[in-house]
Amino acid sequence: MSSLERMEHQPRLTCGGPLSPRRLWHVAVGCGVFVLLFAATLIYGGPAFGASLLSSNNSNNDNVAEAVAPDAEKEAPPKPEPEFYDWHTRSQFRPVNQAVAGKSVQDLCDAFPKDLLRDVQPVLKSGHGVLEKRVKTQLNSVSACLDDHLLIFSDVDEEIGGYQVIDVLADLRTDFVDGNDQLQAYVLQKELADNGTLHTEAGSKVRGWETDKFKFLPQVSRAWRMRPEKRWYVFYEDDTYIVWDNIFRLLTNFDPDMPWYFGSPSPGARGFWMANGGPGYVLSREAVRRLAKDDFDDNGAFAGSALTQRWEDQMMHDCCGDSVLGLALHEDAQTGLSGLFPMFQPHPLHGVPLSDTYWCQPVISMHKTSAEDMVSLRKWEESRRIMQRPLLFADLVDYLNLTEVSVREDWINSDFGGYRAPGDIAHTSFEACGEACRAASNCLQWTHHLRDCTFVPSIRLGQSREPGIEGWRSEEEKAMEWSEDQRRYKAGWDLDGIKRWMSAPGRDCKTARWVRPSLKRIF
Repeated sequence: MSSLERMEHQPRLTCGGPLSPRRLWHVAVGCGVFVLLFAATLIYGGPAFGASLLSSNNSNNDNVAEAVAPDAEKEAPPKPEPEFYDWHTRSQFRPVNQAVAGKSVQDLCDAFPKDLLRDVQPVLKSGHGVLEKRVKTQLNSVSACLDDHLLIFSDVDEEIGGYQVIDVLADLRTDFVDGNDQLQAYVLQKELADNGTLHTEAGSKVRGWETDKFKFLPQVSRAWRMRPEKRWYVFYEDDTYIVWDNIFRLLTNFDPDMPWYFGSPSPGARGFWMANGGPGYVLSREAVRRLAKDDFDDNGAFAGSALTQRWEDQMMHDCCGDSVLGLALHEDAQTGLSGLFPMFQPHPLHGVPLSDTYWCQPVISMHKTSAEDMVSLRKWEESRRIMQRPLLFADLVDYLNLTEVSVREDWINSDFGGYRAPGDIAHTSFEACGEACRAASNCLQWTHHLRDCTFVPSIRLGQSREPGIEGWRSEEEKAMEWSEDQRRYKAGWDLDGIKRWMSAPGRDCKTARWVRPSLKRIF
């Protein structure tokens, strides 16, 4: 007899069927106990089964299902939002790209979509001490095509390149400025400007950077006062590179009548997040409206920057104006930061560590861009713009020429994200350092200096560095007799490894990765 047949012939416990009197008694007792237990469950409400039956006439069927279903069968929690937006954007520049050879700055501006500046207000912040050095460069590159739409806020009323530069610190209360130790440089500068000696040697006594933090709030009030009801306000520094094509693409996807605050997240005052001022930040019309709502009287006349007055004490005790602005947005405008790192980029162009974090993501801004790169990058951008594809970090490889040059002397490319090469052999020479990097699984470039080999897992240009000994080294190392060659910095790139990394699956950037706002994705 098979096992299946044996199972079929086993006696079964049942409440019916022909049984002997003795077995009938046992079965009857067992069935009775079961019936009593079942009835008790119905009356007193068992934890799950009884409750579901008593609720069977309830119109809320979802509650019934939840009561009956075991934990494993309950409705799954909502899936987290994707990290990136599925946007398909188009450039508004016409022509989208153009030959740049032999063209003037204004020739290149013919393609700029100036009609969009009816809705987007650019605000450039600077200071008298760097006006000639930086703002002139801005007006020949990033800000060249903005014409009279551009607002330039500084700490002295003056003119440059046909633009009126506005002393936005003049909007601070006189009682707040007078006798304020932190604004002494501004008071001195104003006196020199008034008596016509600011451009002489006396101007070198002014430390304008000490007063920069006081410009953040008054510039918001002044921007609304001069250009109210713009859809978007784009605030940036005089050494910030802005990719206007990507700014326009980004803002098309958001409602300006919602309180938006976009930028690169940094920790700010009282534990709140702020947008780092260096890469710039964007405020929507509604966010600025909320900040500046008390700056005007009942007749709509400007009554002074109430926004600035409310936060005078915070400005005095906070190191940074962007921190105070972030706090004011949180408290006065009920607006938190929507972090868009890495698109708003604190790294300078030469320092961006190109990797999966900085690759298929669009570039909106970069801080501390050199004057030379401001001009040349703008021309390069004009020559390679693509209708349906924003400028991505991956595209910067071509501009920086990172797949052609394998060695640079008096150069360092490892001062961000570098780590000391394992073992001893790699440190014996520049060549040994390079061989070890090419054999490693997590190294794309390296720097050798003072018998130290540093590996770098990303792709970056770096910058020139004169021979020397770092201040952080031990006294023993500083006292050693180093040859001139050992004191030199030498940087190398594994060109074959870089090309393999770039061609790996997922790095073709067929889809731009427009990041969703996040405070977890930070610099």
